[in-house]
Amino acid sequence: MTRPEIDRSLGGPRPGASQPDPQGEGDVPARFALWKRRLAWVALIWGLVTLAGLIVLIRLSVVTDHLYHALVKDPERHPPAGRVIVAPADGTVLYVRHVAGGVIPEVVKQGVAVPLVDHLKTGPSERPFPDGWLVGIFMNTQGVHINRVPDGARVTRQVVFNGPHLDMTPAEREVVLAQLLPGRVTLRKLLGRPPFEIADHADFILKSARETLVLEDARGLDMYLVRIADYYVGRILTWVKVGDRVERGQKLGMITWGSQTDLFFASSPGVQVTVTEGQYVYGGETVLATY
Repeated sequence: MTRPEIDRSLGGPRPGASQPDPQGEGDVPARFALWKRRLAWVALIWGLVTLAGLIVLIRLSVVTDHLYHALVKDPERHPPAGRVIVAPADGTVLYVRHVAGGVIPEVVKQGVAVPLVDHLKTGPSERPFPDGWLVGIFMNTQGVHINRVPDGARVTRQVVFNGPHLDMTPAEREVVLAQLLPGRVTLRKLLGRPPFEIADHADFILKSARETLVLEDARGLDMYLVRIADYYVGRILTWVKVGDRVERGQKLGMITWGSQTDLFFASSPGVQVTVTEGQYVYGGETVLATY
């Protein structure tokens, strides 16, 4: 029996060679691999662009500040008339301390006295601090973060302390949980205990970065407005400058993402403190003291 002859002159296929797919289906794996490579490049480029955008937003605090300011709560406030000092911020009063001889008897840790200058971070003073009152206001993350002028005054000094930004989250958690339990704050105060158990989480009060504004009030005495930075604070924004005359309730700045604002004001005949620990106050409206 003779083998069939194969005509090689016409370029026919060799025996055992793969046959071309007339529908082109044999190129599917190659096309799939090509599209995988293209998608991988697209994903890589998109990821790099997204990462670059995030870096810009994080590094350029001005951008984040403007975005935050566009969304931040800024309710209208109506400052009371008369001889009063109002809250410089919205939040919960952590402490009300009488300061004598330039020494705070205790800030949060019971029995631990603290020099007032260590809290204000104003450096050595040519004259001793007058006796007065220190009120600490804890500003929660979801609250109003606009700061307001406590009384008509003139801005005489601005001091910035570039310390670490310590995390206030544990303290905020304790404050919020305490307020959710009816009667807990009142009961602790009746028992002579601090309204909030934050002594173990309060290092930020004395160590965290802050700005202190010195205001000469209508009595001719100095008030010290201390704005303390949290770990998550973008910036402490100040909209007044040294030499400005400011009015009670006027917006003076804001702390992005919340933090703490303290106010030290000097005593004088007739001064009566009207705020208590654990009370929630409203910046520009709630009266802290009368004089």
